[in-house]
Amino acid sequence: MEKKIFLLVGFILVAAVVGFILPAQAAEEVTVYSSNMQALNDLAAAEFQKVTGIKVNMVRAPSGVALKRMRAEKDNPQGDIFWGISKVVLMANQDLLEPYKSVHFDLIPPEYRDPQYHWIGTNLQILVLMYNKDLVKDAEVPKKWNDLLNPKWKNKVAFPNPANSSFAFTTFTLMLHMYGNNEAAWKKMETFLGNMQVVEQSSMVPTSLEKGEFHVGVTQEYVATRYVAGGAKVGLVYPAEGNSIQAEGAGILKGAKHRKAAEKFVDFCNDKNFREWVIKDQFRRPARKDLDFSKIVPMAPLSQIKLMPGYVDTNYLGDRDKILARIKDILLRIK
Repeated sequence: MEKKIFLLVGFILVAAVVGFILPAQAAEEVTVYSSNMQALNDLAAAEFQKVTGIKVNMVRAPSGVALKRMRAEKDNPQGDIFWGISKVVLMANQDLLEPYKSVHFDLIPPEYRDPQYHWIGTNLQILVLMYNKDLVKDAEVPKKWNDLLNPKWKNKVAFPNPANSSFAFTTFTLMLHMYGNNEAAWKKMETFLGNMQVVEQSSMVPTSLEKGEFHVGVTQEYVATRYVAGGAKVGLVYPAEGNSIQAEGAGILKGAKHRKAAEKFVDFCNDKNFREWVIKDQFRRPARKDLDFSKIVPMAPLSQIKLMPGYVDTNYLGDRDKILARIKDILLRIK
């Protein structure tokens, strides 16, 4: 017995000397597949580790790319969380997610959370037109979605590929709805796509626009507001015909290897202190209904932003694959 104890103590001492870490001492970690801007990913990873001691492995990719990866890894998931993804995409891929009722569940309005707990909203997105002030005179700034069909904008407007960008898909279906969601509407949307310079990642829109590579871009409110606040020579417009409130959220991947850490991260995404920091640093509207962000950043309240009459994003959920396939066919034919 004494010999066994001696050998065990000896092994522990050797392990300490050569740098082995016993399983019980292994640092916690969590892997997050995120479509957020890298600045927000870095902020979240640093703050979460500071608060919890858990390391975050951020894997940034457009939503379409991340989905392909998660589908390929379905039987052996390498990630734990899907974050920064629109409600429409989360709903369409609920089979990849495991239910978890966040501690902040009741602070999120019902329309921005899953009643079965597969995902929870974290922030709200608004669509805007962003333009380069050096290239576009005040009198020529497009004020409506319909303005983008004008031939004068051909190849001057950046638009993310809807197959990779959930907000671009929302933009497309919003306009399709505006035109009547029929064959005549599709003809107009073909004209729209013909005018656009389709870029593969949404992050390419603001960076290219600021450099003067494009006159106008379709992007999200928080992106344009951040550039305006940073002193860039850009402006933003809420299109006059109407808009859509898009919830983005987070969900835990089915079979996540770091389940407990994943639950903590989902809760952290809606933590009051973190959300206020995100508003101030990234200009992202919170999904939480108890935060008055008007005292933190100069952003218009939702009551001042016109919504597109009759448009419901989830109405296009069932036809998502068909719509994307038709968009692809159009782009292959006209570009």
